[in-house]
Amino acid sequence: MRKSMVLKRTSHAVYDTKYLSFGLAQKYRKWILRGEIQKRAEEIFREISEHHEFGIDTLEIAPDHVHE
Repeated sequence: MRKSMVLKRTSHAVYDTKYLSFGLAQKYRKWILRGEIQKRAEEIFREISEHHEFGIDTLEIAPDHVHE
């Protein structure tokens, strides 16, 4: 779910910052990101993005790693 493209403004600048990619893999890539843990991990990433006011274009939580 992507927020609409809104330019951010300060007194001296107008900008739209984009981040390319983020990856997270736990040690030994065990398959622990499933079921309720997978749902909670997604909730946490969404809460962090709202708190820091950035959008997430795509978020994939595989059983052994996360791609954003």
